[in-house]
Amino acid sequence: MWPWFGSIPAFGALYSIGILSHFVAGYMLAKRLGLRRRLWIGVGICYLVGMTLGAKVLYDIASGGFDVRALLSPAHYLQGGLWGGLFAYMALAVPFALVLSRDKRGALDLVALTIPVPWIFAKLGCLLNGCCYGRPCSAPWAITFGQAARGAPAGVPVHPTQVYEILVAVGVIVLFVALRGERWRGTRLLWFLVIYGFGRASTEFWRGDLEKNIHIGPVSVSQLICLAAAGASLVLLLFLRRGMCKAQSRKSLNDPSATA
Repeated sequence: MWPWFGSIPAFGALYSIGILSHFVAGYMLAKRLGLRRRLWIGVGICYLVGMTLGAKVLYDIASGGFDVRALLSPAHYLQGGLWGGLFAYMALAVPFALVLSRDKRGALDLVALTIPVPWIFAKLGCLLNGCCYGRPCSAPWAITFGQAARGAPAGVPVHPTQVYEILVAVGVIVLFVALRGERWRGTRLLWFLVIYGFGRASTEFWRGDLEKNIHIGPVSVSQLICLAAAGASLVLLLFLRRGMCKAQSRKSLNDPSATA
């Protein structure tokens, strides 16, 4: 691939574009949802911190190379090696949104709606950089990396796991378009966790760079987190759906003309 744009690391450039696009998306979506400016700015800062400092700390801890002094070096971030950025973002953004916004549902929607496009940029950076690569395979859609790739074995056909994650993000965008309307307000974060959680857990089965990650049986810790988040969100959506059905039934009983 192309790990460098001239003298600029492709991963760092696209990752930075992704963070900038989060602020832009936050501004546009907050305006559409009728949310205050401080909310989208705060959520954007949560994404910036979660996807940089948070992701780097989690990666360093998981790889056994945590060094506080290294976190002060910009080169430490530009070289890649980020993990769990969305976990860190959620841990920061969800409490922030709930505490600082009166419109809790709209705030949670903002947290979710601003993720897919920046995430696509981040995974494009991984694709060009050669990190987050897949297992060797002979599939027609397999890709190969050159000697300059950072991590991926040179000249070996592998699963394009970065593309798989991009497709998951595209699927989330399609879902969000389908979930337009007031009836879905406040549920988009749960829908995101369901689609992304199951999608990310699935793509990791084809990842070839996770040998050092902690595993419990055949699955990694990150897969377990994704599956737990997706499963819990699905259960909550079912409960919400059941509650909506009961509310509509009561409304029909109290107002027979509503069903006429």
